[in-house]
Amino acid sequence: MLRQSRLLVQTQSCLLALLVSATASAMVVGGEPYAPPNLAPADAVVPPADLIEAATALLVASRNDDRAAIAARLAPQPTLIDGALELGLPRRTETIGPFKRVDEALVALADNIGGTYEQPFDGSDVTPFAVAAELDFIISSIIDGQEWGRDPLLEGAICTYAFRVFDQRAVAALGERLDIQTSSFFFVEAPTAVLSKPSSDAAVAATLEPDLLYALDYNTDAPGSWIAVHLPEGGSGFLDFETSVISKPYASGICFTRDASASWKMSAQTATNQ
Repeated sequence: MLRQSRLLVQTQSCLLALLVSATASAMVVGGEPYAPPNLAPADAVVPPADLIEAATALLVASRNDDRAAIAARLAPQPTLIDGALELGLPRRTETIGPFKRVDEALVALADNIGGTYEQPFDGSDVTPFAVAAELDFIISSIIDGQEWGRDPLLEGAICTYAFRVFDQRAVAALGERLDIQTSSFFFVEAPTAVLSKPSSDAAVAATLEPDLLYALDYNTDAPGSWIAVHLPEGGSGFLDFETSVISKPYASGICFTRDASASWKMSAQTATNQ
């Protein structure tokens, strides 16, 4: 009888060990190691004096709703750059125009502002609403304080943003391997500590470095302002949104190109729309 009891205890212990081992293996698979994709530094540019002058003129015209002055600063066939929230998808470009009236151009540009704008309740002409939304976009793009720079999709242009290049295919492949949406990828501007638990007094599990793309872990629960992060070495750590600054490499703004007369014209508009 005693021997049977010992055998039962040994059997239960083996089963428990197997269960713990299987659980641990599942955790490793769920937080497998990965190499963060590289994120190129922003291709920043100091805008020349004549571009600052042209952008200021467009800003003043937009604030005053001076359609003639706005038309004088718009290229006849602007390019729309449409970026997706999913970083694994390529950005798309579309050339629009030419337009007979500046209102038509502003309405078409308003379809690429990174969201929707107010619509008339009575089904009347949408033009005033679209124009107002587009002018707000132009104004905010010029004054929002981003570094100005280049976009690889626009040769020769200088934009109110500086695009950060990354390998879109590598991001898509990593998102598939980690079984996450590629909108989960982010970067930090400075070395950032990730904690082992969602608590300010927890030990540091890893340090995130700039110029790399890391993945948020939405499958791991975290309380309050905390969010889980897939650690490159495997497993998960935690960041507190109240004390940590994270960003995503989306682009939004307007771009200028010199025309045949060497005058700067607004030649493109970039937004993240879906």
